[in-house]
Amino acid sequence: MGDLLLRGGLTDGRRRDVAIRDGRIHRLGAELDPTGYETLDVADKLVVPGFVESHIHPDKAFIADRTDGLSAGGPTAQTLVAELKKAFTVDDIYRRARRVMELAVRHGCTTMRAHVEVDAYVELRGVEALRRLQAEWAGVLDLRLIAFAQEGIFHDGVTQGLLREALKTGLDVLGGCPYMDREQRRHIDWFFDTAEGFGVRLDFHADSSDDPSMLTSDYIAEQTIARRMQGRVTVGHLSTLDVLEPDHRARVIDKLREAGLHVISLPATELHVKARGDARRTWRGVTRIGALRAAGVNVSLSTNNIVNPFTPYGHPDLLRQALVAAMAAHLGNLDQMAWLLDLITTNPARAIGLEGHGLAEGCRADLVVLDARDPAQAITEQAEKLYVIKGGRIVAQNTRTSTMTTPR
Repeated sequence: MGDLLLRGGLTDGRRRDVAIRDGRIHRLGAELDPTGYETLDVADKLVVPGFVESHIHPDKAFIADRTDGLSAGGPTAQTLVAELKKAFTVDDIYRRARRVMELAVRHGCTTMRAHVEVDAYVELRGVEALRRLQAEWAGVLDLRLIAFAQEGIFHDGVTQGLLREALKTGLDVLGGCPYMDREQRRHIDWFFDTAEGFGVRLDFHADSSDDPSMLTSDYIAEQTIARRMQGRVTVGHLSTLDVLEPDHRARVIDKLREAGLHVISLPATELHVKARGDARRTWRGVTRIGALRAAGVNVSLSTNNIVNPFTPYGHPDLLRQALVAAMAAHLGNLDQMAWLLDLITTNPARAIGLEGHGLAEGCRADLVVLDARDPAQAITEQAEKLYVIKGGRIVAQNTRTSTMTTPR
């Protein structure tokens, strides 16, 4: 496919053509000259930047049928998956992760930053499988990888060395999980020290508890500022914000903003996992998305887990996550749904350092054409992703058809 002209799409509330040349948005405007372009009629369809998965685990996807689900008094999801990881092979991880990629692209994802678990159970087998997929999917899906320590780093003598080896293979993000070690601040310090040594970005699974004494995001923010890593650190979950007293919450959010931390909410997983041991209430566990955004913190949504004990119904469709967030986080008003799509497009692009992702001349031509007129309709009706465009090339095309008999 050569240069492409999207004719009559709706962008930023206006009907405009999008002219794509050499993989970039060349021009935006009404009734552009189609000479030299292959024209695609998208009249009155919503055109948005490509969806960006910023926190997802393809290496442990599609394993729900290998173990029991969560139950009252039963093992945690971490315990169930840790046992399964011992039997993971490179080919097994590759096949399951590839299925995630296929579904994600079909559902509008053009860039994905994925966690790859590195520990004494799975060693570097996940890294090998995902690096292979990274090369194979180039040009269809921009796959970025995080060397992630799900099991903590102080329980054995090998995980720290394995994480360093993973970074040496080319992974450009280091991922920690403070609540998996008893000494959370020591865990955080090791990750900052190591990230500084390798010159890579940092990502933390943090504050997943409803116990305010377990809060660590404030310390992560302090270290980010002290080490001058503003804008290069992301924090996933941040559920504990939801149980802090309002004044305390406001102070923490202000510190996150000062540190330039990027926050990633994972609503589907929180709703499935949280408050299973509390007989008095069912805690949502979804972070304060609206308050974070209002305070100027860059906040995103992501899928997290796919068909495993953490989220048995997980599915790599970010439009679905926008709907879940609208319901779970009290963001269903029309004015709120108008900006929710930012949380799966431009906001996560900023979080992972993806430059030139948007709907402006010069931006990458990574786009999704939705069968809707505005974001609220796209979310509420779960609109079809008619075209998924990566670097100016159509990589997925979908239709939704039905035959109905209407009453006379």
